[in-house]
Amino acid sequence: MSIGSSTPNRPTDLEIQVPRRTSLELSTVNAGEIRVEGVDGEIEVGNVNGAITLAAIGGSVVAHTVNGRVAATLARVSSQKPMAFTSLNGEVDVTLPAATKANLKLRTDNGSAFTDFDLHMLSQSASATAEDTRQSGGRYRLEVNKVIYGSINGGGPDIEVRTFNGNIYVRKGG
Repeated sequence: MSIGSSTPNRPTDLEIQVPRRTSLELSTVNAGEIRVEGVDGEIEVGNVNGAITLAAIGGSVVAHTVNGRVAATLARVSSQKPMAFTSLNGEVDVTLPAATKANLKLRTDNGSAFTDFDLHMLSQSASATAEDTRQSGGRYRLEVNKVIYGSINGGGPDIEVRTFNGNIYVRKGG
């Protein structure tokens, strides 16, 4: 049943106002987009079958959706806090302040990664591992790991940006 509705499966929009300096933990399943604007704090957002949009955010973020786009614009980044922006099926578009110091971990299996930051490559991994489970009735399993590691502005906390199906954009904000 949806909040504020006496009819099951009837869509309901929910708008919540919070103080600017607030930590949030939000999640939904099959309810559409989660949008957060102008909040400064620790933000954790999860969505299944919907997009995540974060605008004018400050602090640290962990955002994950299964089927949808992740778009985040950060006005301020907490130093020494790792962050993650991930989607299984969707584009991930993150805008960071130009002076952000971080180590980026970028991975897309079926897409491309783009950034306008001066990315100092720490490594570009295309390693493969193999597991032979044929004796126990299994198969020969080969796993390929394609991850780009790099630092921006001298490095800092880790920021993971990952999608399976889609492009990655890490943009330099103002």
